[in-house]
Amino acid sequence: MSYEMKPGQGSAFKSDDKKEEWHADFRGKVMLPSGETRYIDITKKKTKAGDTWLAVKIGNPVGGASAKPALKEDMKDDIPW
Repeated sequence: MSYEMKPGQGSAFKSDDKKEEWHADFRGKVMLPSGETRYIDITKKKTKAGDTWLAVKIGNPVGGASAKPALKEDMKDDIPW
């Protein structure tokens, strides 16, 4: 059975492409509560006290465009005929 992402959930895996210190440690995808799927980057950081924390960045939509098209009711029709 394959993994099926649900709204409000996602997954990230260790990045094999990390070549610079500023590159993300983990990369993946997250589905927003709206149903739109976006890329996610997670980077391990340290505070001045030495405590570890995770920086999370939500990126562009998967597929390059919004996953949810506008509903017909939401579209305004300004054509006069």
